[in-house]
Amino acid sequence: MTSAPAVAAGSDELLNRRMITASVMMATIVVILDMTIATIALPHMQGGLGATQDQVSWVMTTYFMMQAITMSATGWLAGRLGRKRLFIGALAGFAVFSILSGNATSIEEILVFRALQGMFSAPIVPISQALMLDSYPRERHAQAMSIWGMGVMLAPVMGPVVGGWLTDEYSWRWVFYVSMPFSILGILGAVLFIRESPKNLERKFDVFGFTMLALALAGTQFLLDRGESEGWFGSDLIIVTAAIAILSLYMFVVHSATTKNPFISPGMLKDRNFMIGLGFMFLLGVLVLSMNVLMPLFLQNLRGYPILTAAMVMMPRGLGSLFGLVLAGKLSGKMDPRIQIAIGFASTAYSAYLFSTFTPDVGIWTFIFAAFFNGIGIGLIFVPLTAVSFSTLSASLRTEASTFTSLLRNYGSGIGVSIVITVLSRTQSTSHAYMAEQANPYSEAMQAPWLPEQWDILTNDGLAMLNAEVNRQALALGFLNDFTLIMIGSLISVPLVFLLARGRAAPGEPAADGPSK
Repeated sequence: MTSAPAVAAGSDELLNRRMITASVMMATIVVILDMTIATIALPHMQGGLGATQDQVSWVMTTYFMMQAITMSATGWLAGRLGRKRLFIGALAGFAVFSILSGNATSIEEILVFRALQGMFSAPIVPISQALMLDSYPRERHAQAMSIWGMGVMLAPVMGPVVGGWLTDEYSWRWVFYVSMPFSILGILGAVLFIRESPKNLERKFDVFGFTMLALALAGTQFLLDRGESEGWFGSDLIIVTAAIAILSLYMFVVHSATTKNPFISPGMLKDRNFMIGLGFMFLLGVLVLSMNVLMPLFLQNLRGYPILTAAMVMMPRGLGSLFGLVLAGKLSGKMDPRIQIAIGFASTAYSAYLFSTFTPDVGIWTFIFAAFFNGIGIGLIFVPLTAVSFSTLSASLRTEASTFTSLLRNYGSGIGVSIVITVLSRTQSTSHAYMAEQANPYSEAMQAPWLPEQWDILTNDGLAMLNAEVNRQALALGFLNDFTLIMIGSLISVPLVFLLARGRAAPGEPAADGPSK
């Protein structure tokens, strides 16, 4: 018979785990929500602060650059300060600079505050993931990642809806103020329920390695952000930036391989399963998360939906992600996780195929059906991929590993967005040029009996209407090319999934881990 003290201890542990989960989820949602919620308010910020289009775009770019640079140092900071202290300090700093961003009176002020906000936000997501893994036994890691993944995957879907509503009802400043109550609740939960991790004061900070990695990350982010507007490698600025990023990355790799105390722990790099998992996290960003940008653009620019309507149409995608996450958690331990990941990529390929068949007049329910399948794919990939990638890692490496998992996923997303926007822009321009050539009084295409009478190219109004339709069709072709690329990439990923091992406990570690210490 189970003794009363044992039952009480079990109940306390369960309560502690639930409160840690609630605190961690609160922090994860608010940080990831902030990455997308501000995007929709940029035009209003531009007008309110008297900024140019280029200047206001740095509101997002500055945030991501500082987040990426600081995130790379999260592992060392957690070892030096302790995960609990770093988590609380980062969340408090994030809240303070969120308020200051909302109170900014000039573009210069908001850029400074957003940079500091990005810096403090960097440790929150990777530490949240590590805390979730530590709080659940190893056999329940898939369940833990399913819960955590709800915040990671649903927050980007909620962002445009929440941001659009706050901006319409109040002002753009409220997209920053909304972070405060969630941050306070996350801090209180961390203070009361999270136990401090052991410090690692012996590990020295690799200044040169960090500097080279920071330059590579900042250069890449700048390249992705400014490449299209600058004409990519037709610009001297882009060429110089790319050279700096490549050289810095090369120096970082060489330095890491030759120094005694590299910036990245050697134990993490030696774990084959984790390194392959990192590659798939990068692919997840490139192939799947780029849909976060394509879908609202399709709905707004091609279908002409208002921003709030477009956001609501995208909500079923979030429901699909939720369904996939729950299903992945239920299948944990009952199905080879690699099969789940393969099914997830197959689902995203199927949804991308459906999107690639859309016309500019596609019905709303047809769009929702395809978006729902895309969401299912994301959920089925994320949970087992995270669990398998971390299954062979030592618990001492989880914070650092979570850091680079988030970093690679975010950069994959950035590269994916850059690729799809470039393809969209280039296809639209070339298709418009080709179709415009056919729009002359002597072409057979303009003699077709089914053409509307309003498209009379001999009149100014008719020419304007015809040009608008040509623009619309050229834009549609750009979207179809993007969706086709995502479909091909997802299909290629399916067999590669089996490069992963199913996962086992790390050598010398028990099959289950207790809560964080």
